[in-house]
Amino acid sequence: MTREPSKPGLPPVGVRALRSGPALTTALALLIAALASSAFAVPAPTLFLLITVVYAAALGGWKGGLASALVALVYLAWLLTDAGRATQFAPLNRTFLTVGGVALPLALLAGWVLHRVLQRERVLDWTLAETRAFEAGETESQAESDRRFRVLVEQVRDYAIFMLDPEGRHATWNEGVRRLLGYAESEFLGQASSIVFTPEDRERGEPERELRTAAEEGRASDDRWLVRKDGSRFWATGITARVNDQAGRLIGYSKVFRDLTEEKEAQDRLRDSEERLRVALRAARMGIWRWHLPSNTQGVDGSMARLLGLGDGEVVESYEQFREHIHPEDRERVDAAFFQAAQGGGDMHVEFRIIWPDGTVRWLSDHGEVVRDASGTPEYLTGAALDVTERKLAEERLIQAQRMDAVGHLAGGVAHEINNMMTVILGFSALLLDAMRNDPRAGELRQIHRAATRAADITTQLLAFSRHQHRRPQVLDPNELIQGTKHMLHRVLGEDKVFELDLADELGHVRADRGQLEQVLLNLTLNARDAMPSGGSFTISTRTLSLPSRNGASAGEDELPAGDYVQVSVSDTGQGMDGATRARIFEPFFTTKPVGQGSGLGLATVFGIIRQSGGTVRVRSAPGEGTTFSIYLPRVAAERSAPDGVRESPRGERGSGIVLVVEDESLVRDFTCRVLATHGYQCMEATNGLEAFSMMRERGEHIDVVVTDVVMPGLGGGALAKRISELRPTLPVLFTSAHSGEDVVRRGLIPADAPFLQKPFTPEALVRKLQDLAQARAPYRRAVNSP
Repeated sequence: MTREPSKPGLPPVGVRALRSGPALTTALALLIAALASSAFAVPAPTLFLLITVVYAAALGGWKGGLASALVALVYLAWLLTDAGRATQFAPLNRTFLTVGGVALPLALLAGWVLHRVLQRERVLDWTLAETRAFEAGETESQAESDRRFRVLVEQVRDYAIFMLDPEGRHATWNEGVRRLLGYAESEFLGQASSIVFTPEDRERGEPERELRTAAEEGRASDDRWLVRKDGSRFWATGITARVNDQAGRLIGYSKVFRDLTEEKEAQDRLRDSEERLRVALRAARMGIWRWHLPSNTQGVDGSMARLLGLGDGEVVESYEQFREHIHPEDRERVDAAFFQAAQGGGDMHVEFRIIWPDGTVRWLSDHGEVVRDASGTPEYLTGAALDVTERKLAEERLIQAQRMDAVGHLAGGVAHEINNMMTVILGFSALLLDAMRNDPRAGELRQIHRAATRAADITTQLLAFSRHQHRRPQVLDPNELIQGTKHMLHRVLGEDKVFELDLADELGHVRADRGQLEQVLLNLTLNARDAMPSGGSFTISTRTLSLPSRNGASAGEDELPAGDYVQVSVSDTGQGMDGATRARIFEPFFTTKPVGQGSGLGLATVFGIIRQSGGTVRVRSAPGEGTTFSIYLPRVAAERSAPDGVRESPRGERGSGIVLVVEDESLVRDFTCRVLATHGYQCMEATNGLEAFSMMRERGEHIDVVVTDVVMPGLGGGALAKRISELRPTLPVLFTSAHSGEDVVRRGLIPADAPFLQKPFTPEALVRKLQDLAQARAPYRRAVNSP
């Protein structure tokens, strides 16, 4: 280790002067006393003492001179005593002694002045020597420092540390360059600094920009991808600094960078993980919150803020602020769940509604747990909230569908019973009207028939709602259908309402029953008329649209499959409806009209018909803003179905043959036989399927046709027909039912192509069906009877 060069010191002062000055004065005083007692008399001893004081002050300053002066005064005082007078001093000498005591302060002052002069010269000499020694030592220390720095830099392996010349070429090298970049010293020195940059950065001029920034601003720092000798890349953080000479001129650059690839990869993984978490939370509509119990401060993440409907910059900082977003009806329940968990320390689970600033209501399912501090005291409550609005809406739709299905079954059952009775009432009243055309009482009978027809219409609507009505679907152009019914709808609407059509071009076609769609339009028109008692505007519009797999159906609406649809919208500017009314408008028998002015089946029928046709109905309404019913039907190719081909039989045409009537309802059975007898048929009666099959085995060869109810106790009509076909394979069977044909076919009670007559039926309809069966069987008979 190199020793620092020694520095020249000043002449000895201080303690040394304090010792030498008084000692010299004491020695001289003893010498004078000895001489005065001998043969050698000393005429003026004070003079010698003054010399010692001046010497001591010049050597040690005022402290040394004062010490010597005190010694001299003590000696002079002794000489003035009796013991001192014993010496051989003459009286003149005594005067000199007195004068010497007074002269001592002057001697002390003179010595101190001399000390200051000598001290200044010593300082100048020492400073010069010190400067020379320091300069020699500084040169040696700088060289040693440079050597140590080079050794240190060359041994650093985690950092690449090197110098660049003013042109940006590598001027130095260290082990870190080998480790990080893979270059040996000979390969690295003299190369341009751009060799460590990526091709993209070189193309953008980043090496030159970095040096330019360091030259102008003193330093440049960047985090970027760099390239090793083998072409691999790594992420580095580095600093490039300007290096100046003593005059401030640029002589190069220092560059230091470190490989942070692992740190960057860890940060990227963390950032990716956080981003995936954010995406997952956003996709799952889940948010995270934390409630610090001691301070009552609450924080939410961005996903939770979105669940609460907060805008940018809006925050929730306390439970009270969070509580303001909860639906008022749910706040007490949420309070109980939160505070019970906070106090008891258990887990928390609660579902509640929140209200967004725009009034939108959403459902959240919130799960939380308590975290305790080291002492076991609950510190905070944290958890995650999940948006379960879609699930709640699905549950509501399921409940609504189940309720509607139950009501539909009820409606179908009611319609079945009523249709049986209407068959009897309408049938017998029709027979009486035919027989009493000129009777004065025919008017009252026509009123009975009219009332029965109205009741039959209600059962038809019930069957439509319950999806049990017999349909004859065909490919239709909704625009054409609307144009064909507009005059009737306008008359129904009334002259005080504005009637408008807004029909799209090239709308497309749908498959539905024409009569049912006309009934839908009629029911919606009547509903709009009643909603605008003081006049208003009524519009029917059409358009084509494509729906994705999820179309944002709200509560109570059916979610349609993806595909192309025709939308028919019926709008009015009437009174509108509140939410409670909208939720129930499709329920059968629900009406807001006064008693006696509505059956409550109009909109229920609309809903049933459209759902039966594969579509749905949605409603948009608010008090004072009118109502819009939107009908969605699947769009189909423009192919018209074949005509039904019902043959009209001449009125009064008579039939022949024996008909077996199988009916468990006696009134309907009696009516049927009465009609058959009136039109020339012979009638055999059976009250159930088993009785009918027994009659077939006994006299089956005489029976020409079987008319049977489908649904009967024991052996139903379909099962009876199968047994009959074993005895008489070609015997025609006509099925009747108060249920719709589609319903009994769907339930597997009869074949899809079986002859069917819906109850209630008129005498003419029954006879016509039998004649159709006879005509269809005639070719078979001719073939059998031909030779």
